[in-house]
Amino acid sequence: MQLRQLTVLLSLPTAILSFVVFPEAEVFQTHSEDLSLALTLPVPKYVEFIEAVHPEQRIQITRLSPEHVEPTEDLEDTDDQPLPVVIWHGLGDSADNKGLKEVAELIDSVHPGTYTYIISVVGGAGSADRQASFFGNVTEQLESVCHALAEDNILKTAPAVDAIGFSQGGQFLRGYVERCGGWAPKVRSLITFGSQHNGIAEFQKCKSTTDWVCQGANALLKSSTVWSDFVQSRLVPAQYYRDTNDFENYLNHSNFLADINNERKVKNATYAENIAALEKLVMVVFDEDRTVIPKESGWFAEVNLTSASVTQLKDRPIYMEDWIGLKKLDEKGGLDFLALPGEHMNFSDKDLKALFARYFGPSGRKFEKPSKEDGWKLEL
Repeated sequence: MQLRQLTVLLSLPTAILSFVVFPEAEVFQTHSEDLSLALTLPVPKYVEFIEAVHPEQRIQITRLSPEHVEPTEDLEDTDDQPLPVVIWHGLGDSADNKGLKEVAELIDSVHPGTYTYIISVVGGAGSADRQASFFGNVTEQLESVCHALAEDNILKTAPAVDAIGFSQGGQFLRGYVERCGGWAPKVRSLITFGSQHNGIAEFQKCKSTTDWVCQGANALLKSSTVWSDFVQSRLVPAQYYRDTNDFENYLNHSNFLADINNERKVKNATYAENIAALEKLVMVVFDEDRTVIPKESGWFAEVNLTSASVTQLKDRPIYMEDWIGLKKLDEKGGLDFLALPGEHMNFSDKDLKALFARYFGPSGRKFEKPSKEDGWKLEL
């Protein structure tokens, strides 16, 4: 039965899967592309792809190019020059998305002159970048991103960078901090929006038992097939799937999440050091999020889906024993929990500008803890 479900799933067109798996993954592709072929394709090497957006506002969007533009006179390092900002998009999105360019413009409106770098793991925009958000080895993708950011002429000379991770881009950027923080551009503030820091329990709630496409996707995650090397090295969401009812297999076979969460017996001390070295880790969840299951994953909470009980981060071993440095970061005032109303990735320009004003800007600025007067819902 499991093999039949897997065969059915792998035969689905990419466009159908992108619609079913995550609402945030809008259907950008209208052609049918065999999913089984996509799973076997190697991740392309990054290629040169540079685009200047609104040069009069000094916003530069770059896509993992081996050679980037040199800093202009306006981007020279000064006391009031804002740090560069790196953005990693979510599942089914791409670096040339109009919305991401608008985010870059919002950053520049708050901190004029900000150099903004939008990550594409394949170095180009469009369908290849979207496909790579579904299919590929996250460990290999992350390594490519680390090297690409380290080679950028502006990022590598800045005292640090700030970063934004949308949905799965949030845990990927956290992985960047943990794995590459000692040699690639240092991150000062990292803001994650609706990210799956503690993994997902399923893709999404299926509307009915006869929704065979959705049921097929969830069947893949719920079956032993999800822990195969084939799936763990090819299907991106499977690499942050975390099933507490099958925890040993998760620990033994997870290609990504079990490692960056330091959940295995042997801990990587460097991961904890690099997270603790952040000045701010800001985790934003959405109150009505129905895409990330469970939504509390965005705050590292543990959820029992059977009883609906929630164990908050500070009551979990990952915090109490400080497996990845969150406790130490929290003790110095660097860990913030925020919530926005609405569904997954539902935020306003006002929300974003307020966050950018508080957490981004020039090097050396001091950060204060947010308060309810800021208009954000805070963790109690």
